[in-house]
Amino acid sequence: MEYISSYEYESNVNPTLKTPPIASKNIRDVSDGITKINFSEYYNIPYPATSPNLLAHFIKLKSNQILVVPSAEKASSHFFYVIEGKGEITVDDQKFAFSKGDIFIAPVCEYLFIYNSGKEDNEKELQIYYINDSPLLNYLGSKPIAPTFKAALYSHEYLQSQLQLLSNPNNNRKGILLSNQDTEKIGTNTITPVLWALYNELPPHAKQRPHRHNSVALDLCIYSSGGGKVYTLISESLDAQGELVNPTKVEWNTSEMFITPPGLWHSHHNEGDENAYVLPIQDAGILLYQRILGIEF
Repeated sequence: MEYISSYEYESNVNPTLKTPPIASKNIRDVSDGITKINFSEYYNIPYPATSPNLLAHFIKLKSNQILVVPSAEKASSHFFYVIEGKGEITVDDQKFAFSKGDIFIAPVCEYLFIYNSGKEDNEKELQIYYINDSPLLNYLGSKPIAPTFKAALYSHEYLQSQLQLLSNPNNNRKGILLSNQDTEKIGTNTITPVLWALYNELPPHAKQRPHRHNSVALDLCIYSSGGGKVYTLISESLDAQGELVNPTKVEWNTSEMFITPPGLWHSHHNEGDENAYVLPIQDAGILLYQRILGIEF
């Protein structure tokens, strides 16, 4: 009887849980190799996690260096954005070449390794933003047993061309959601069954109005002119005019990730003279499938 317990319903139906923090981290501030962005202490769990369902990393490799991505078989979705450099990624018996600005996805696999193919001294180190859903699988005490989508590369050229082709200039937002045939069959139209990715352009002197959703966003600033002129405002509430009340300001800095917690209102602002780009990765794929994403503008 020491193990089990019970609670009165009405006063305990909404337990107080710590939400993911409003936090940021730049790849400039991490060491070579692979660095986990870990906030597991917020969730009272014994395994690394950036949000309850996702784990973000930064990867930095020198010329000719190889990294075996740990626990490739313990996550159902792997997502990579190439910040700098070029290289090759091997997923079991498949090999893909990539370069700056590309996105790569991989399902569960026996092994996954990354090679920095830059051989000249003047070539930049390989820098990658990497996210997987291992916290979700760890929470369930499970291992994925089979791939649910195919490994695929979204080239920088493809992303830019689709952004120009698909974006509606009359909309408040200029962005594209990335998808594939496997998630289109489900109906979520997300980049994997768990992960959702938005390639988003924020034009000069633009404001993208407040919105909120139940998913956690692990945003990567691809490019910002900096100087505090490009930023996100985050707040718990809106006033009668639809403006954020006492917001927290999160500046966009190139190659820096920041966390947007679930359920909070947030807007994006560019007071500079150049386009800014952000790449929010969310666990919205699984929330859409469960019909609980709850995105609201």
